[in-house]
Amino acid sequence: MSQKKRSDKNSVTAALGGFKGAIESVPLPQGVELRSEDEMVIWGQFTRARAREDWRDMDLILLAKVVRMEADIRQHPAAVEEQGVIIENQRGTPIPNPLLAIIDTVERRQLAVIRSMSLNQQASSIEPLLLLSGANY
Repeated sequence: MSQKKRSDKNSVTAALGGFKGAIESVPLPQGVELRSEDEMVIWGQFTRARAREDWRDMDLILLAKVVRMEADIRQHPAAVEEQGVIIENQRGTPIPNPLLAIIDTVERRQLAVIRSMSLNQQASSIEPLLLLSGANY
């Protein structure tokens, strides 16, 4: 009985394939469009978090939402800096700038999606060595 030979993910060939996948740009899934060139730049920044072949269409659709949120977040700090953190309402009472609450809400939503996609996790090169050595860390 012959079994299909699986490639070793720790091989040099697999490593080179992973680097190649990380360098190639990840296309937008069908039906998804970004609003600007700035969003395309952000798309490239986020898609480098994984190798190209590791992205599923569902992940890319969610990632497009994350990219749009990031573009929106990047627009508001200039307005907050111009207006100030504390502004006056119609009665002249000092209040926190409402843009701060908007930015906070969008950042929380964005981080929730990023966590659900496990984009914020990063492998450490030393952890496997420590596990093999039996060291407590």
